[in-house]
Amino acid sequence: MATSNFAEVLRVQALRRSGREALVDGERRWTYAELDADVDRHAAALLAAGITPADLVGILARNTATYVLELLALARIGAIAVPLNWRLHAAEQSYVVSQAGIAVVLHDDDFAGIAEALPGLRVLVGPRRLEELLAGQPLGVRVPDAEKAAGDVHRLLYTSGTTAHPKGVIHTCGNVAANHRAQVLELELTQHDRILISAPLFHVSGLEAPGLAIFVAGATMVLTPTFKAPDIAAIATAERITGMVLAAQILFGMLDLDPAPDLGSLRYLLFAGVAPSVRRKVKARLPHVRLIDTFGMTECCNGVTYMDAAHEEPKMGALGAPFPGVHIRIVDQHFREVAPGVEGELIVRGEKISPGYWRDEETTKRTRRDGWFLTGDVGRIDEDGYLWFVDRRTDLIKSGGENIASAEVERVIAQHPDVAEVAVIGVADPQWDEVPKAFVILHPGARSTGEDIRAHCLANLAKFKVPKYVQLVESLPRNDSGKVLKKSLRETA
Repeated sequence: MATSNFAEVLRVQALRRSGREALVDGERRWTYAELDADVDRHAAALLAAGITPADLVGILARNTATYVLELLALARIGAIAVPLNWRLHAAEQSYVVSQAGIAVVLHDDDFAGIAEALPGLRVLVGPRRLEELLAGQPLGVRVPDAEKAAGDVHRLLYTSGTTAHPKGVIHTCGNVAANHRAQVLELELTQHDRILISAPLFHVSGLEAPGLAIFVAGATMVLTPTFKAPDIAAIATAERITGMVLAAQILFGMLDLDPAPDLGSLRYLLFAGVAPSVRRKVKARLPHVRLIDTFGMTECCNGVTYMDAAHEEPKMGALGAPFPGVHIRIVDQHFREVAPGVEGELIVRGEKISPGYWRDEETTKRTRRDGWFLTGDVGRIDEDGYLWFVDRRTDLIKSGGENIASAEVERVIAQHPDVAEVAVIGVADPQWDEVPKAFVILHPGARSTGEDIRAHCLANLAKFKVPKYVQLVESLPRNDSGKVLKKSLRETA
């Protein structure tokens, strides 16, 4: 019976490319044969720990080979992986664990304290316990790949989205398989590629751009937990990296090093929404490198569009054309498709698109219509089918690659006893693209300052969600129905 278990690809590669390098983590290296065998050992160890195919298993760790082995081992036994964002506050971690129904958490030493405080866990496996479990596995142990249908849940990725709490995006086995096929085609991946993964593996860009699709192509995954330009440059040079996702400021930091790194092996860089002036600067320094503008979402298993090499210059400023198997439209407020070049809401459908949100039927229904996913983003599609981004969802702040829900920050600030009303927006920032700014109305007679509000946020939110600016105001702009006009706040800011 043919199934949709991603782990099956390792069996194929262990036969066809047994001696080729599959995974690199510092000085540690695995061939495909070694990787497949080590995944079996980890799968057997997880089963010995009492993990079952019915379990949702959280992973709280930095980018390491162990993380990748655990993801592959969970796929092999058929359990549902839930990569946890280690940047979240402990209270937010607890919410995700409870909302998802996570019974098992795998963690590294850096997050042992947080993991041990999580509620309702049946199994907790840290590095020492994992080593004990691995030591108990016989040499050459084999674990069969669980049979999985395309519609079965493969993993959950929690994203802030536009609500007050993180939402669990469902990725089915079919979503993942479709994305892997598309990534291999779009990035023209081969067994000769060596792809650097620096984005965290709890994020869709780390997992799926191209992420685990590297193994489908028989290529080599090189891991790094760092975002520092000198470290990235050293790894890219030493490992002869051919492709990576990289923020523009890190790339410029690399190019300004003395001596400059040797990036002669690099053939593509993935960006997201980089200004044309930035692209021209990069192209002047790296004329041989394909610069790929992209639009993606967690709900779409990463990429919706990639820019092809032939249209880098003539379509500069666009975000590319749809992936194979992905369909996009622009519609008006009545859900009617608009003409090319006309602005409206972007909607998406295809095999890569998530069927919905975990245990959240209301949000799932609100964001789906007639088989389409409603992104809430404003864009236009030109006469050639290329996507041009116009504006973000109004209540979503994108800061340093992370989504921040303004409603979540507002909820926390509103809990401060001196706060009467609050509105949070994103404002431009040279380092992080956007940062939160809060407009706060205090109760009469209250004496709290903006720094007092920020301190309250620091105690209840992840640091990157804390407003960089807090402005105390007497009133907030509103429309006739009393709704706060955040557009007016943005114009003021």
